[in-house]
Amino acid sequence: MNVCVDACFMLALYDKKDGHHEVATELFQQLFDSASHQLVVPWPILYETVSTRMTRRRESMEFLERDLTHLRRQNRLLMLFDRKMREQALGECFDELKRRGSSYRALSLVDRVMRLMLLNPKHRLHALITFNRDDFEDVCVSRKIRLIDSSDG
Repeated sequence: MNVCVDACFMLALYDKKDGHHEVATELFQQLFDSASHQLVVPWPILYETVSTRMTRRRESMEFLERDLTHLRRQNRLLMLFDRKMREQALGECFDELKRRGSSYRALSLVDRVMRLMLLNPKHRLHALITFNRDDFEDVCVSRKIRLIDSSDG
């Protein structure tokens, strides 16, 4: 199973003070320690996760490196590039801003790129781990991607 992750999951996984840390740790262990699932990490998620704040927490960075290296060695890590989707996502931000009516969705550029990645059938994604279900539920339902959140831990 190709399991894509959102930044909120990654941040919780590597920050012991995060309210979802224990659930994120349990989900990661269930899906990637003993099972043979592939971790799919979109580059925008890494940009958001490996922030200035995180880089100041040496232990968090060491755990992230350990996990990514371990999965990479097992050929169970896939990094998704955002190049073809970032311009479209930025355009959507501005288009919706102009409409600003009842259909306006205040989504970050990262979330918009993620939604486009989820919608792309070439990515063959089977699941998404996020703690922001409302941001992705519609695209996951339309593509039949299993949505895993804090209630699954």
